[in-house]
Amino acid sequence: MSFINLKAWRAEGAREHNLPAYVIFHDATLAAIAGRNPASLDELPGISGMAAKKLEAYGTEVLGVVEKS
Repeated sequence: MSFINLKAWRAEGAREHNLPAYVIFHDATLAAIAGRNPASLDELPGISGMAAKKLEAYGTEVLGVVEKS
């Protein structure tokens, strides 16, 4: 369920910022996040595609989506 919710969150963010969804995160990154089910920001940097800039921009939101899933 996390993967579907993460994709929905990404689509909403892409629309809001007029960006292609893959600019926020690729599907593979969302799948890795969903597979690991992180509970803290400290767990996100080890995920492929989670660069420091993306962690800073989206990390808290990602955790919120995972927590609600």
